[in-house]
Amino acid sequence: MRIVYPLLCLLLISCTANVKPADLDQLNGYWRIDKAVSPSGEEKQYKSTVDVDFFELDDQNGIRKKLKPLFNKQFNSSNDFVPFSIAFLENKCIITYSKQNQSWQEEITTLTADKLKLKDARGVVFHYVKYQP
Repeated sequence: MRIVYPLLCLLLISCTANVKPADLDQLNGYWRIDKAVSPSGEEKQYKSTVDVDFFELDDQNGIRKKLKPLFNKQFNSSNDFVPFSIAFLENKCIITYSKQNQSWQEEITTLTADKLKLKDARGVVFHYVKYQP
């Protein structure tokens, strides 16, 4: 019986979602990709990437834009953006993007004030760090 209780607690903890609705406000802002990790464990580093992803979320809907930082703490941007919605399905936080009759999804596996991990349909996990202009 001593071993059953800790195993049950571990099972319950592992089945809960990593990202909760209260965490979603932390998605707002600027994020820089750090690396991508394939399902096989292969890593691709993005240390020299200058592009920044900007997320703006209002309730369960938002937009995502690619920006290029400038030296004066501003950004070079086009008017192009991708709208998205967020839903919690089967203990997962799913972003559904839709643009020009196409849609795709990513799972938010980690979301803190300074870290974001997005997992695509292929199983590749993209690691982001908060960008401070």
